[in-house]
Amino acid sequence: MRVLVRYLAGYVFDFFRERVTADDFRGERVRRVLATAALDARGQAAVQRMFPQAILYAVTARASLVQVRRGRFEASCISMAGGGMRERLLALLSGARHQLLIPSPDYIYRLGMRQGGPALAWAVIDRFLVAPVALMWFVLLVCWLYVSGLVGRTAQPKAQGG
Repeated sequence: MRVLVRYLAGYVFDFFRERVTADDFRGERVRRVLATAALDARGQAAVQRMFPQAILYAVTARASLVQVRRGRFEASCISMAGGGMRERLLALLSGARHQLLIPSPDYIYRLGMRQGGPALAWAVIDRFLVAPVALMWFVLLVCWLYVSGLVGRTAQPKAQGG
C-alpha cells in the first residue's frame, strides 16, 4: 500500500511543479527555511545558494504540526530521496510561502503553479480527467486491434510472390 501511495504522490507532484533557480528568488527576503532531516550537505548548500540570508531549520519526526506552523517559515525544502514520510508531510503542511522539492542538489522544483487559476484548473482537469480517459481509449483501441486480428495478421510472414 505504501508503494501505491508513493507512486500516486509522485504522479501528482511531478505534474504540479516547476524548476526554479536562485534567480527566481533574487528579490525575495527569505530568512527562515525549514528543511527535512534527510537533506544532505550538498542539498543544504543548494538551498543556501537559493536563499543566501536564510537560516536552515531541520524538521524532525517528533515535531508536531502546530510546532512547525508556529515557526512561520518562509520556505520549506522537502528532500525527495531518503527521510521519513512524516517529516515530508510536516514540511509540506508547514504553511511556508515557498514549497521546494529537492530530488537532487542539481535540481530544485517549486511545488505549485504560478500561472494563475486558469492554468491550475486546466492542469487538474488534464491530469485527473483527460489523461485517464485517453488511457482508457488507448487500452480499448489495443484490445480492438487484438480482437479484430489485425495484430496477428501483421505478425505473420508475407507470402512470397512469384
